[in-house]
Amino acid sequence: MCGRLALSLAAFFVAADAHAQDASSTQVYDRAYFEKYDTVTAEDMVRRVPGTSSILDQLNSNNNQQQRGFGSSGDQILLNGKRFAGKNQILAALKRIQSANVVRIELLRGNTADTNVQSEGLMINVVLEEGVSTGSGSWQAAFRFNDDDVYDTDGLISYSDSIGSLDYIVSVRRDAWNRGYPYWRELTKTERYFYPNGTIRELRSDRASYLQNQYTVTADLTYNFENGDTLRLNGSAVPREADSNSDIIITRYDTAGLPVQTGTELKRGYQGWQRQWEIGGDYEALFGATRLNVLFIHSYERDPNDESRTFISGPVTTELNRNIRIPTNIESIVRPTLSWALTAGQTIEIGGEVARNVLRQRLRPFFDLDGDRRVEEIAIPTGNARVQELRGEAFANHTWQITPALSLNTSLIIEMSRISNNFSGSVQHTYVYPKPRADLRYDITPADQVRFKVDRRVSQLDFDIFVPQFDLVDNEIDEGNPGIRPEREWQLEAGYQRQLPNDQGLLEFRAFYNHIEDHIAPFLLRVEPNGVRVSAQGNIGAAKHYGAEAKGSVRMTALGLPDLTIDARFLRQTATATDPFLRIKRGAGETAAIDDIWDHELQLGFRHDVTAWGFTYGASYLDRAGERLDSDIRVQRWSSAGPRLDAFAEKTLTGGLTLRVEGYGLMPQRTREFQRRVVYSDDVIAGTVLRTERYVTEWDRMFVISLRGTF
Repeated sequence: MCGRLALSLAAFFVAADAHAQDASSTQVYDRAYFEKYDTVTAEDMVRRVPGTSSILDQLNSNNNQQQRGFGSSGDQILLNGKRFAGKNQILAALKRIQSANVVRIELLRGNTADTNVQSEGLMINVVLEEGVSTGSGSWQAAFRFNDDDVYDTDGLISYSDSIGSLDYIVSVRRDAWNRGYPYWRELTKTERYFYPNGTIRELRSDRASYLQNQYTVTADLTYNFENGDTLRLNGSAVPREADSNSDIIITRYDTAGLPVQTGTELKRGYQGWQRQWEIGGDYEALFGATRLNVLFIHSYERDPNDESRTFISGPVTTELNRNIRIPTNIESIVRPTLSWALTAGQTIEIGGEVARNVLRQRLRPFFDLDGDRRVEEIAIPTGNARVQELRGEAFANHTWQITPALSLNTSLIIEMSRISNNFSGSVQHTYVYPKPRADLRYDITPADQVRFKVDRRVSQLDFDIFVPQFDLVDNEIDEGNPGIRPEREWQLEAGYQRQLPNDQGLLEFRAFYNHIEDHIAPFLLRVEPNGVRVSAQGNIGAAKHYGAEAKGSVRMTALGLPDLTIDARFLRQTATATDPFLRIKRGAGETAAIDDIWDHELQLGFRHDVTAWGFTYGASYLDRAGERLDSDIRVQRWSSAGPRLDAFAEKTLTGGLTLRVEGYGLMPQRTREFQRRVVYSDDVIAGTVLRTERYVTEWDRMFVISLRGTF
């Protein structure tokens, strides 16, 4: 069997080489291509295209990551050749766009002048039909449960239509469970604390749950003017309420290993109704050969949170701490651009971007100050904090199709940023950054492309590190640092892409090296007169991040299964930095020195459409290996994670209905995360260990049964 498989795969790739010239640098998938798949949404259609699953999965896992403004690169999914006028919402938009409104899906590579958007690799362009009255909708109802018999229901309804020159899509969605990674409703955690000599100090058995009630209301409008101008508006409102509860059974031991106290710690968290809304827009007009495009966005989010910890031992109840935090985030961006053709094969784009980001936070910490087992509020000088960044940039992009096979995109951005706050004695900071970029791509053949990129980037600051935060676990207030600067980064990348002939798939490889200046991590903020060292997030100097990634998506036509697609991705990377407390080098084969960097990531998946039966099934496997280190002045934490397996199956029923079953975290042993912490008596510099801790967290297995259809 293995021999036949190897011969079939070898024959497949020989055939790919023999027919390489049949491939095109732009692959088009029209409506006829998707007819046999019974698709309902635009996301369904995109997932049927080889090479796209990893892009969608990455968007899903990075859904909450901040992006600095609209930017000019990194966009990999476009609507009608334009970026989506919203932040972190493109995947949600694909879920509510009905497949009946999609004309075709295009896979673009190279510096495409028509889109005025540069991507780090493959671009997916979803072309929608405009000005046609569809008057149709789609819906989904889902029943969710886990392996601990906890269940809930949610769903989605979407409707699209046209009124004259106005096209619109409206939708309402309810999410009962957390949809972030990893998907979970309940988890169990086993914690073990040890004395410095290795004797058990404390056993903690934690069972936590997360309850969510979230609604998302969206509207997407497109108006086509008679003179050819286009106005697109999209808006969303996300009211949300959530509760987190954790019951920890605790047994404490003396140095001889004998139990001396038992009890239960109750951790409670309540997020009152979150107020989150966003409105974005895109206006496009043509003045002869010049195109004007204006993007804008305004978003508001208020997310109150009330957390508390209480310890119960026998008849005695002790309040340990409490924290009330009410952050409000506001962002406004306007980005006008003008673009025109210089000569045949050359286009120029000039423009600017103005942005305003504001964080307002009210922090009310509570401690037991008088030893009566009841907490009292303490006042801190920066309890009512306000941080604001005003940012402006001017840019010019030049795209040059040097030859039919060779293209070059260059750009220069000059950015000025002014950051201020309401802290007593704090000064206003102004930064000016030039950001050049060059992207060269060469088509060796119509199927094979190499690319080289040099890019200067500036990170989006997380204003939460400017203001104080309450650490509920370690029972302390972590100071903010209003003097922090954005990270600057030189990115160097080389890549290769091969488009297999006859729509048989895509192979990609890239190697990258990123040099980071003013890397942000915990550092020594100051030393108090009594010798106590105080830490906060700050700029610790240079860091490096480098590695290589290989991706492939291949149809198994050679095995007689043209609708079976195998996807694989492997990322090997290293991050290095100098520990700001111990002044030693971290990373380079030891532990990752930058948060969220794994030693390697392996993703394997498949999707098989049995079109004759109207049946589809698939699975995805993710393994993230290595250890990540978070080092602070009094705590060092190493974390690692076990593999994860998800699967699904769906069947098309009569009446246009689709039944789908999904399972998340399906490993024989529950998906796990591991941590070990070292807590120091004074600080890591003095080196006296107070205790060591080991954690094992198990996520629940989640299952979803859903039914969806159209009307």
